[in-house]
Amino acid sequence: MVYRPDQRVLLVADFPGRYEINRFVEILDRTHRAIVAVSDGGFVLELDWRNLGCQLEWSPTLDQSLAMITEKVLGAYAAIGTLPPTDQAAWYRRAAGEWGINAFEIPILAGQALPDELVETFADLGASLVVTMVAQWAGRGQAHPTYGLAAPGAADRHSALLDICSALQHCTELEGKGIRIRNLAVHTGCKSAETIAHAIAFHQSLIEIQQRVAEVLEHTVLCVELTDHRPLEHAVPFPAAKKAALTSDEVVQTVAAVNRQISSGSPVQIEINWGRLLVNGDEPLPQLERLLGGAVPLAGVILSGAGASPDGYMDSHNSHLDPDSGFSAADGIACARVLADSAQTCFIGMKCSVKAPDELSVETVLEAQVELLDQMA
Repeated sequence: MVYRPDQRVLLVADFPGRYEINRFVEILDRTHRAIVAVSDGGFVLELDWRNLGCQLEWSPTLDQSLAMITEKVLGAYAAIGTLPPTDQAAWYRRAAGEWGINAFEIPILAGQALPDELVETFADLGASLVVTMVAQWAGRGQAHPTYGLAAPGAADRHSALLDICSALQHCTELEGKGIRIRNLAVHTGCKSAETIAHAIAFHQSLIEIQQRVAEVLEHTVLCVELTDHRPLEHAVPFPAAKKAALTSDEVVQTVAAVNRQISSGSPVQIEINWGRLLVNGDEPLPQLERLLGGAVPLAGVILSGAGASPDGYMDSHNSHLDPDSGFSAADGIACARVLADSAQTCFIGMKCSVKAPDELSVETVLEAQVELLDQMA
């Protein structure tokens, strides 16, 4: 642990059962105290920098007055993912250097390493990544609708688990280069059977993945991203909708059962994607409030809108610059207030595409996201 003259503490030590690596936290006042909110489930540590290493208070529940959004996350890939890797890298460097954002959501696909240009950039920046596997299921699910972690068929479920192992291998390589894997987000896969069969399969998959993550990515928190669970007869086609085999409540119940069973590593958490709640026909803010009061910790919220169509919203990450996206800057501010008033620590992020009635420029969309993130966090 190191005190810095700019009134920040760098926590680099481990404390009983919890840790936060390379995390700068603001000193709250001039009384030489700092509150460190640890991101794996609501713990708070009070440090006195005049006596570095002195542990003044360890509380198993985070007092609401100390609750905080621990990190801003930018899912820039939704806007820049089709650009050449060198151009993408330039945007990530700008995000860190000009906008002060060094945590990014990014998809990793089985058997596909990130481009060298991005790896070099993330390593140079010492970036944190929220890795999402949803694109993996969206891609494979189009050719194999029964594929997924919640697939009752052994071959389909094992295929998904092998793909997770492939992604974990790449994540360990990234960590070896100094890139922090903050979270690994998975989800169920598409509906192809009865609910109970999907829930049993998903429970077993999460047990296996959580054990593996605890072994190879010590500081990574596994989470389940909530995606829409529209019925198969819904007019909007997959993968623009109909991603999940289980409802949000069923996912939460399954994850809670997993957490009661695991004996090591961090508990599995829930990640909310605002746009995908819109696709499902949900009111996102009440859903968030209900989840914050539930039995499963919240990893964070990724904000965006969705694409409007005559048949309902589509999962296209439209921004608040699109008046028909179902998401506004006021929604983002309301979300941040709910998170700040909760008893949990989590990240808040944005992932918006350039899609709108008229396609927007990358710079316009990214700058608008950063401006809103600054207001929220």
